[in-house]
Amino acid sequence: MTRWRHCAALTAISAVLLACTEVRDVDREPVATSGADDGSNGTGVPGMRFDVPGVPDIGSPPADLCHVVDDMDAVGHCEDRAPPDSFEPDVQWTWGQGQRSWVTPLVANLTDDNADGAVDLCDVPDIVLIAEEELAYGEVCRVHVLDGASGAEHYEIGPEAGVSCTATPALGDIDGDGVAEIVAIWNDAGVFRVVAFAPDGSELWRNTSDGDEDDQFARESGALALHDLDADGDVEVVFNHEVYDHTGALLWRHDNPDPGELEATTAADLDGDGLLEVITGHAAYRVDGSVYYEKYPTVSAKAIPQIGNLDTDPHPEVLLTTANGIWVLEHDGTVKYGPVTPTGVAPEGYLTWQRPATIHDFDGDLLSDFATSSATAYAVFQGPTQNQILWQVTVADLSGAAGSTAFDFLGDGIAEAMYADETAFRIYDGKTGAVQLEIRRGSPTISEYPVVADVDNDGSAEILVVSTSGEPALQVIRDQQDRWIQARRIWNQHAYYVTNVREDGTIPQHVAPSWRALNTFRTNAQIESGGICMPIPTG
Repeated sequence: MTRWRHCAALTAISAVLLACTEVRDVDREPVATSGADDGSNGTGVPGMRFDVPGVPDIGSPPADLCHVVDDMDAVGHCEDRAPPDSFEPDVQWTWGQGQRSWVTPLVANLTDDNADGAVDLCDVPDIVLIAEEELAYGEVCRVHVLDGASGAEHYEIGPEAGVSCTATPALGDIDGDGVAEIVAIWNDAGVFRVVAFAPDGSELWRNTSDGDEDDQFARESGALALHDLDADGDVEVVFNHEVYDHTGALLWRHDNPDPGELEATTAADLDGDGLLEVITGHAAYRVDGSVYYEKYPTVSAKAIPQIGNLDTDPHPEVLLTTANGIWVLEHDGTVKYGPVTPTGVAPEGYLTWQRPATIHDFDGDLLSDFATSSATAYAVFQGPTQNQILWQVTVADLSGAAGSTAFDFLGDGIAEAMYADETAFRIYDGKTGAVQLEIRRGSPTISEYPVVADVDNDGSAEILVVSTSGEPALQVIRDQQDRWIQARRIWNQHAYYVTNVREDGTIPQHVAPSWRALNTFRTNAQIESGGICMPIPTG
């Protein structure tokens, strides 16, 4: 079996010195690694191969290999390709037999695995998982921080911290120390407020004064997001219709006129002024909290926003999955279309269509599509009508509102779709919807979804899937021979769109518009030579 790889050395000024070679894995025989047994091939950097047979010794990797050097404003074309027969998924490891997890797992570097005194990209990524033996609304759970390579637990944040079992945390550097912190929702005697923990699990701060005015049922299943909204170098914490500063002090809030569950507020520069708007299901707000647009009651407030370029103009659109179907708004809030229900599933309850959506090019035509579920159907859409459904499959998700993701595992320009309903996790061919993998998982589902990241730093992507009944709380899936191309080593929040966070967990002061190059949402990006890139269809 031949696997194409790039061996890279990165200079201190972010230039890339690239030596391309063919690396052979024949019957999984290991390449000589100078005695290293950590997967680093003697470099101390897991997944990076610097001693390829037949290639002159280029010496030890420079220090910058451990740090972010990519410029997300300049997304190049990916050159790495996996062999065409390399789609052989297998469970790499599991964690938490008898445990249950009901929220999306997150990935970032939090621990100093190589004991060099720094937490950086040379360490193995960590997985943040909220889990407990029993789950319910209103209950508290433990936060488990797991080693991405083995599943070994580094530490847990115990139930005394009061972290909600149903709200999705966010990971990111909020205090400027260069390492991601954990921001979560805690249960203060029935009021759900914001709390932050250091990378070692110790508490940084806890808001004890805000959130009483809001519907608590809506708050306890919401999702946090981290953004530098005003581009001043300090990170803001976004939660539902509220914005906090990096110390947990409330900056502003708005009432939700019709609260429900599963809010996953995001932020993007819709008007091109260099500042980010806070985008909820029915409204968008400027950095000072003033209204940018307000669409309620035309658009339901029970809605989840996604951002992408879904037409031929250069501006982003706001894709809304709402209680009564799919809406698309122009960047200024003008309704482009909606509500539509192209799968034919009637919006009998608000969670039938209010589900997290995914934006990606699923069929290799260089135009982004979007995917979402609707109780009994999961579909990839190219537009608002039934004849613009690329493909549609039957799923079982009447109990909740699970989401999906996508990733181009082979680097061929066609993304595989992934969805986990109440009974199974499945991978679908991006063009046809043909099932490529099905494994058992169980969940009544809230808004959790699978994520893709290189969690063990081996240069090949893995998939993370959570469960609440019978199966282990977390299953990590890889290619049997680790031939899938490398994904970024981070997934920091529910409303993840790649350019919202650097790979080291720092939050960009100036955010590269995700819709101009990658044009994805809730998917991860391929990386090569220290930077993100975009696969181009091969045929």
